[in-house]
Amino acid sequence: MQKIKLKAQKRILTKKAVKSLRKKDLIPASVFGISGNTNIEIDKKEFVHTYKEAHYTGIIELELPDKTHNVLIQEVQTHPLSSELLSVSFHEVSLTEKINANVPIEIVGEAPAVKTYGGVPFENIQEIEIISLPQDIPNSIVVDISGLLEIGDSILLKDIKLPEGVEFAPMEEEELEGAIITISPPQEEEIEEEVEEVSPEDVEVINEKKEGEEEEPEKS
Repeated sequence: MQKIKLKAQKRILTKKAVKSLRKKDLIPASVFGISGNTNIEIDKKEFVHTYKEAHYTGIIELELPDKTHNVLIQEVQTHPLSSELLSVSFHEVSLTEKINANVPIEIVGEAPAVKTYGGVPFENIQEIEIISLPQDIPNSIVVDISGLLEIGDSILLKDIKLPEGVEFAPMEEEELEGAIITISPPQEEEIEEEVEEVSPEDVEVINEKKEGEEEEPEKS
């Protein structure tokens, strides 16, 4: 397993005072887990590089002055408008204890049903909850759809072969029968009916008095 390292310092500033950290390109962060909770600060540029490499499934050696923690990225908060990094949460883990983790599904290959019949791949499940040692968590679960030959063909959750040391989190039997991806029929194009334009001259005017025609007297 490749080691991903990230340096950090303990943080004293909290709440509104952390704004001053961001002006220095530092990110306020926290570590939760087996050693308790610790407030830290990390370099923004270094974290962005680490996040691209580890994402949410890679073990990071978080180096503090007094101790190194094995952590996973738990949450990254960003500004809803500017996407500026606001804060990061890390989850400290033991390399000898299995944990639950959500792993994204990666679809690969080309389904013959798409090329031959114009089928549309419909992905029903985007991630899978698994159990494994932290260092065995895969970056993704690869699902090859090159065996889907006909419209309606699916790959079920139970069809997936997980990497060694990885197992599904406990679930009901019917959940294992759930389709990860299904080839749906091609969508029919809606044909818009042509509406014939009618000129004002073609419109029959009702109750219009014709020339030379006297009005009928009202009946009493």
